[in-house]
Amino acid sequence: MIFVDSNIWCYYFDQRLPEHNQILQPMREIIKSEEIACNTIIVLEVAHYIVRHFTEKTARKKIDNFVNLKNMNITDFNRQIMTQTLENLTEHAYTHGLGGRDATVIATMKTRNIKKIFSHDNIFKRLSDKLKIEVIDPIQTTPT
Repeated sequence: MIFVDSNIWCYYFDQRLPEHNQILQPMREIIKSEEIACNTIIVLEVAHYIVRHFTEKTARKKIDNFVNLKNMNITDFNRQIMTQTLENLTEHAYTHGLGGRDATVIATMKTRNIKKIFSHDNIFKRLSDKLKIEVIDPIQTTPT
């Protein structure tokens, strides 16, 4: 199982973004062959992005396709996940700059015993050794 972060979903659904072409093929492979993990907070974040950037008709179709993927496993943000999120936040916010939404991702991954994340977010790279997770970042960046 692999957790797919919100930034990857936004790149996937919005072909106008420069990152779209870099994640399109890897996402197609994941959608075709992997069980995908997500949580309700990520669903809302992606839906919010889609609603802000597309017409209502297009947004409804994209959101429907997103939440109804056959291999998508969406974890509810319940009290257990909230408690784990708060623990992650207080443990890693001061030392690594972890934010609330990313803390929900880590809580979901810990609760579901997920060891892989597909993300372009540096916080997961900074915490990967500590959390014992594999971070897959498909975006090629050029050094500045």
